[in-house]
Amino acid sequence: MHTPRIFTTPVMSGYAYSGVSSGEYKDSLCRAITTGLMPYDEFLKVLRECMLELRSTFNELRGLDGAFEANVHRVEILQRDINAEIATGAEPTGRVLHGMMHKLYDVLYDCVTAQCNQDVTRFIDPRFIRHGAHLQIAKACGVLVNSIIIVNCCAKTFAGESSSAVGNEQDKNNAFNAGIALNAYVNVQFSGLSRCLNSSANAEETIRRKAILRVVRHNIELCSKVTELISSNIPNFCRHRTGSCLDSLLDAVKDTSAECQAMVRNNGSAQRRLAIAKKAQEGFIYYFNMYRDLGASIAARRFGPERYIDSLVHAVGSLFLMYRGYASTSNTNHVVAGRIEHCLQILLTLYHIRRGRASEYRARKGYADMCSVYEDVEQRIIPDLLLNPQVEVELRNAALQHLTAMMDIWMEFNEIYFDIVDPTDDSPDQPSTSGSGSVSSGLGYQQASYTPLQDHAYAQPSTSCDQPSTSGMGDASSELEEAQVSSHRSRTPSDDDSEPPSKQARRA
Repeated sequence: MHTPRIFTTPVMSGYAYSGVSSGEYKDSLCRAITTGLMPYDEFLKVLRECMLELRSTFNELRGLDGAFEANVHRVEILQRDINAEIATGAEPTGRVLHGMMHKLYDVLYDCVTAQCNQDVTRFIDPRFIRHGAHLQIAKACGVLVNSIIIVNCCAKTFAGESSSAVGNEQDKNNAFNAGIALNAYVNVQFSGLSRCLNSSANAEETIRRKAILRVVRHNIELCSKVTELISSNIPNFCRHRTGSCLDSLLDAVKDTSAECQAMVRNNGSAQRRLAIAKKAQEGFIYYFNMYRDLGASIAARRFGPERYIDSLVHAVGSLFLMYRGYASTSNTNHVVAGRIEHCLQILLTLYHIRRGRASEYRARKGYADMCSVYEDVEQRIIPDLLLNPQVEVELRNAALQHLTAMMDIWMEFNEIYFDIVDPTDDSPDQPSTSGSGSVSSGLGYQQASYTPLQDHAYAQPSTSCDQPSTSGMGDASSELEEAQVSSHRSRTPSDDDSEPPSKQARRA
């Protein structure tokens, strides 16, 4: 039994999957299927093993919620279908495989919408936490997501089934951007909500707040797992099923977050993060609606014009996705993980754009912080150092492209404070973002020339320590779950550096 474990770092807390619920397992099976190393009959035997794992997991959960009782029966039906397919030795058909996918989606929907996923009293109960019931639910969702993906891979490879959207670059971009925006939303949202632990509260209230955060994190983790189904390789009928699961999970996150949001309404740092998270959620809705061809025009009017926030969301989401690969595999001491952590801490302070111009100090300091993050990503988070370059290079390039867009838009808003270089002049070479493909196609802006500021005090990124860790968990993390927060704390930029140091010193 490969039960997920909990990881907690200064910038992220979540579930790490292993065995049949892990992304690595799914990727290895898809490679074996598409390269011809795994014939159809062997695939069916592997899928049957996944169903045995699911049935065992649901048997452990069946007393927890009626949804799991019903799912035991559904999995038994799937097992019979697979056994019948093995016994007949039939050739693979899209009808049979798509039928399996529909049944797997039925089980997944019941699993993610089970009422116990939102029950705060369950997450207060030490027995519930000690027995890892929430982790068993997450494992079941992981196995189901993996099963849907490998069955679809089999349908494409053996039965010649494919979606009309496959090969469409815009569709690939929409799927990619939807995943980035959703990861930005869930991680920044949790970062802001976690600051409710920083305010004074008695012991009983603190226990309740930790339980609420466990519920929020649990639904966020289920959301992140279901997001793996957002792919241009997934047929159209599955996209609506994926959307139904995500809609329910996002509603659960919203409902369970409401109490924590009220607790941090006077916390400026939390409010800035929640504002970024809200824009990220709007971005996800926009890209996902385009992905499944629903309501794109309405969402575009709400999100599309806000170019700076769009770019900030994508830069943050790309780096969070990269960082998760290190945090979930206990590689937070890796040099790349440390640089990403530092970049995220700076980026989460940059929600400062206003309708009017910023002060000269804030305009130049904001630009310097963006340049600092760009330098880190381009010069220190290099492809040769990445743990999983096949995945991370695309995310790194997306981060660079959107950071460049942020600098361009920032200078456009505050051009009075900057010496704008004429494009016809000999301007410095732009840092490379090669390999980023068409990630930002259609964003509607040109890339800025990267010109670091070096002759002012505010040209250095902010490193004040007046702010809690980016995760907002602090020392309470060890009690929130079994995992310990790393004793290391990176120096975190202040959200409120609106004046130059000299003026702050005179005022003091």
